[in-house]
Amino acid sequence: MIDELSALRRIEERFHKASKGVELGIGDDAAAVRFDTDKLVLATTDSQVEDVHFVKSLISPAELARKAVAVSISDVGAMGGVPRFILASVGFSEKEDEGYLDELISGFISSLREFKVELIGGNLSSSNKLFLDITALGEVEPNLMVKRKGANPGDLIFVSGTLGDSALGLKILQNKEMGDGYEFLINRHLRPLPRLALGRELAVEQLATSMIDVSDGLVLDLERITSQQGVGGRIEFLQIPTSKEYDECIHQFSDDGSYPALSGGEDYELLFTSPPEGRGRIGEISKNLNIRITEIGYVTEDAVVQVLNKNAEEASLRQRGFVHFNN
Repeated sequence: MIDELSALRRIEERFHKASKGVELGIGDDAAAVRFDTDKLVLATTDSQVEDVHFVKSLISPAELARKAVAVSISDVGAMGGVPRFILASVGFSEKEDEGYLDELISGFISSLREFKVELIGGNLSSSNKLFLDITALGEVEPNLMVKRKGANPGDLIFVSGTLGDSALGLKILQNKEMGDGYEFLINRHLRPLPRLALGRELAVEQLATSMIDVSDGLVLDLERITSQQGVGGRIEFLQIPTSKEYDECIHQFSDDGSYPALSGGEDYELLFTSPPEGRGRIGEISKNLNIRITEIGYVTEDAVVQVLNKNAEEASLRQRGFVHFNN
């Protein structure tokens, strides 16, 4: 069991340094930070709750800390912004000890270095189950901010990277009989990579009319984009990018190979729309950043999202994505 005062001392010792943008950091009632006056502050929060977002036996404390940071700052990147600071609230159950805390802190330190952000405060609490709440603060120029709303009929639909890997990686972790050889898919689940550079480049070039990170599944997150504008979308399943590792083992979990790529979630790739004339420049960005970007469909006037199967017929989906409150 973790002692709160001891834990606070450990945290203050490990995070005592502050950048010039931090007027007041960890150790007071609130942090005070300085942003550029000509930019907007982006603020977002995300949770990792035991047995909802993760199974504690399947992820190390360091991996959990990194994942919590990555998925929160991913939202800043999806709006074309640059993440600067995070605040972390952690609820410990009676099952975690100081060794677990030390590994969690190490995971935070390495992730802050990786993503060039700074921890400036947070909160510790007791809880029936372990949870991490991460608030991310970033900045973006007002004229460059990319919102979910903005897709127009005729815009092309693009997605970065490959889809379905994280959901498949989780299934493999849960299936202890599968053995070794699935490191890529497992890492895609445990160590998501927010597309910060890509989101920023699309914003600076003003290529994206709307954008979102794929956290709850391609179809559901596309519906979140289109519903904001009162439009729809048509995507082709054969165009959806999947990894060779996904292709090699998907049929052990899905008869048609489609479910994780369409609805699995937690890929944290960028899903965005762009006018057709942006296609060439998007290809150049893909090459320059060495990030795969795939055109998967287009925006329609009808306010419905359709997925066409390999026969060019509308597919019937048993699940459109992860819904937190589902009766």
